[in-house]
Amino acid sequence: MKYDKPMVAALIGALSTISAEILTRAFTSFGIGQYSVYQLDSLLITQNRPTLGIGLIVNLIIGGLVGILFYYSLEKIGFDYLVIKSACVGLLAWSGTELVITDLVEGKTIPLRPIAGYYVHMLVL
Repeated sequence: MKYDKPMVAALIGALSTISAEILTRAFTSFGIGQYSVYQLDSLLITQNRPTLGIGLIVNLIIGGLVGILFYYSLEKIGFDYLVIKSACVGLLAWSGTELVITDLVEGKTIPLRPIAGYYVHMLVL
Protein backbone atom coordinates (compact mmCIF):
# COMPACT_ATOMS: atom_id res chain seq x y z
CA MET A 1 0.00 0.00 0.00
CA LYS A 2 1.27 3.42 -0.92
CA TYR A 3 1.83 6.03 1.75
CA ASP A 4 -0.75 8.69 1.06
CA LYS A 5 0.03 11.84 3.07
CA PRO A 6 -3.19 13.78 2.31
CA MET A 7 -5.25 10.77 3.41
CA VAL A 8 -3.25 10.53 6.64
CA ALA A 9 -3.76 14.27 7.21
CA ALA A 10 -7.52 13.83 6.72
CA LEU A 11 -7.54 10.87 9.11
CA ILE A 12 -5.60 12.79 11.77
CA GLY A 13 -7.95 15.77 11.38
CA ALA A 14 -11.01 13.55 11.65
CA LEU A 15 -9.74 11.57 14.64
CA SER A 16 -8.66 14.70 16.48
CA THR A 17 -12.33 15.52 17.03
CA ILE A 18 -12.78 12.51 19.32
CA SER A 19 -10.76 14.00 22.16
CA ALA A 20 -12.79 17.22 21.95
CA GLU A 21 -16.01 15.21 22.21
CA ILE A 22 -14.77 13.31 25.26
CA LEU A 23 -13.79 16.52 27.03
CA THR A 24 -17.00 18.37 26.21
CA ARG A 25 -19.03 15.35 27.37
CA ALA A 26 -17.17 15.54 30.68
CA PHE A 27 -17.84 19.27 31.00
CA THR A 28 -21.54 18.89 30.15
CA SER A 29 -21.89 16.08 32.69
CA PHE A 30 -20.59 18.51 35.34
CA GLY A 31 -23.13 21.12 34.21
CA ILE A 32 -20.67 23.36 32.37
CA GLY A 33 -22.03 23.95 28.89
CA GLN A 34 -25.19 22.63 27.33
CA TYR A 35 -24.09 20.68 24.24
CA SER A 36 -21.10 18.51 23.39
CA VAL A 37 -19.15 19.10 20.19
CA TYR A 38 -20.94 16.34 18.26
CA GLN A 39 -24.36 17.44 19.50
CA LEU A 40 -23.71 21.02 18.49
CA ASP A 41 -22.45 20.08 15.03
CA SER A 42 -25.44 17.78 14.46
CA LEU A 43 -27.64 20.87 14.70
CA LEU A 44 -26.26 21.95 11.32
CA ILE A 45 -28.27 19.06 9.84
CA THR A 46 -31.18 18.47 12.21
CA GLN A 47 -31.72 22.14 13.19
CA ASN A 48 -33.37 21.34 16.55
CA ARG A 49 -32.47 17.79 17.66
CA PRO A 50 -28.89 17.33 18.88
CA THR A 51 -27.80 13.74 18.17
CA LEU A 52 -24.50 11.96 18.62
CA GLY A 53 -24.43 9.92 15.38
CA ILE A 54 -25.10 12.74 12.95
CA GLY A 55 -22.74 15.00 14.86
CA LEU A 56 -20.01 12.37 14.60
CA ILE A 57 -20.37 12.20 10.83
CA VAL A 58 -20.48 16.00 10.43
CA ASN A 59 -17.48 16.46 12.71
CA LEU A 60 -15.41 13.76 10.99
CA ILE A 61 -16.07 15.42 7.63
CA ILE A 62 -15.19 18.90 8.92
CA GLY A 63 -12.09 17.60 10.73
CA GLY A 64 -10.94 15.70 7.65
CA LEU A 65 -11.38 18.72 5.39
CA VAL A 66 -9.52 20.98 7.82
CA GLY A 67 -6.72 18.38 8.03
CA ILE A 68 -6.35 18.25 4.25
CA LEU A 69 -6.44 22.04 3.89
CA PHE A 70 -3.86 22.39 6.66
CA TYR A 71 -1.60 19.79 5.01
CA TYR A 72 -1.63 21.57 1.67
CA SER A 73 -1.18 24.98 3.27
CA LEU A 74 1.91 23.71 5.10
CA GLU A 75 3.58 23.12 1.74
CA LYS A 76 3.27 26.87 1.10
CA ILE A 77 3.88 28.33 4.57
CA GLY A 78 6.46 25.84 5.84
CA PHE A 79 6.69 23.35 8.69
CA ASP A 80 8.40 25.55 11.29
CA TYR A 81 6.33 26.41 14.41
CA LEU A 82 3.98 23.56 13.54
CA VAL A 83 2.28 23.43 16.96
CA ILE A 84 1.42 27.13 16.89
CA LYS A 85 0.16 26.92 13.32
CA SER A 86 -2.00 23.88 14.07
CA ALA A 87 -3.47 25.57 17.17
CA CYS A 88 -4.33 28.63 15.09
CA VAL A 89 -5.96 26.48 12.41
CA GLY A 90 -7.99 24.67 15.08
CA LEU A 91 -9.21 27.94 16.57
CA LEU A 92 -10.03 29.29 13.12
CA ALA A 93 -12.02 26.15 12.26
CA TRP A 94 -13.83 26.35 15.61
CA SER A 95 -14.74 30.01 15.14
CA GLY A 96 -16.00 29.35 11.62
CA THR A 97 -18.16 26.47 12.79
CA GLU A 98 -19.49 28.50 15.72
CA LEU A 99 -20.38 31.39 13.41
CA VAL A 100 -22.32 29.08 11.10
CA ILE A 101 -24.15 27.41 14.01
CA THR A 102 -24.96 30.76 15.61
CA ASP A 103 -26.25 32.18 12.34
CA LEU A 104 -28.32 29.18 11.23
CA VAL A 105 -29.56 27.54 14.42
CA GLU A 106 -29.02 29.35 17.69
CA GLY A 107 -31.86 31.61 18.75
CA LYS A 108 -34.06 30.31 15.94
CA THR A 109 -34.63 26.59 16.56
CA ILE A 110 -32.80 26.19 19.87
CA PRO A 111 -32.61 28.68 22.74
CA LEU A 112 -29.52 30.82 23.17
CA ARG A 113 -26.71 28.98 24.94
CA PRO A 114 -25.03 30.29 28.08
CA ILE A 115 -21.65 31.90 27.47
CA ALA A 116 -19.93 29.05 29.37
CA GLY A 117 -20.76 26.76 26.44
CA TYR A 118 -18.61 28.86 24.11
CA TYR A 119 -15.68 28.77 26.52
CA VAL A 120 -15.94 24.99 26.90
CA HIS A 121 -15.82 24.46 23.15
CA MET A 122 -12.95 26.91 22.70
CA LEU A 123 -11.01 25.31 25.56
CA VAL A 124 -11.12 21.75 24.23
CA LEU A 125 -10.22 22.66 20.66
